[in-house]
Amino acid sequence: MLAGAITLAPLAAAGGVREEDRITNHRTINRAEVENLQRWVSSGHADWCKDARLVAAEELWRLAPEYSGDGTELNAMSAEPIANGGNRVTFAWAPMDGRALYRVTVERFDWLLPIAKDSESIVWVPTSTEIRIHE
Repeated sequence: MLAGAITLAPLAAAGGVREEDRITNHRTINRAEVENLQRWVSSGHADWCKDARLVAAEELWRLAPEYSGDGTELNAMSAEPIANGGNRVTFAWAPMDGRALYRVTVERFDWLLPIAKDSESIVWVPTSTEIRIHE
C-alpha cells in the first residue's frame, strides 16, 4: 500500500500544475491621433486622461468584463523612465477567482509637451496589454 502511494504521489502533484496562456497586444502609436487627444484634453475636456491609473482602468474595462473598479483596484507594477524622455507605468489586476492576470501599460510622451505646456498635463496613452489565463 505504501509503495502504491509513493508511486501515485508524483501524478497527484503533477495534477496541480496549471498551464498558462498569454495574449499580448502592443499598440502602434499614431502620433497625429495622440496629438489631437492632447489638444482636446488641453482645451478642458477629458481631464482623466492625465491620470495614468484612470487611463489604465479605462483600458481594463474594455478588456475584462468582470472588472468594475475605478482604478483603485489596480496595482502599479513598475514605473520607469524610458529613452524618449516620457514615462511608462504598468498596472495589473486579477479577478477574485485568480484565473487570469491583466496588465496594462500606459505611457506619456515628451513630444506632447509643446501642446500640454507642462509635464503634469501630458496625457497617458495605453501602449500595451497582456492577459495571462491560468487553466
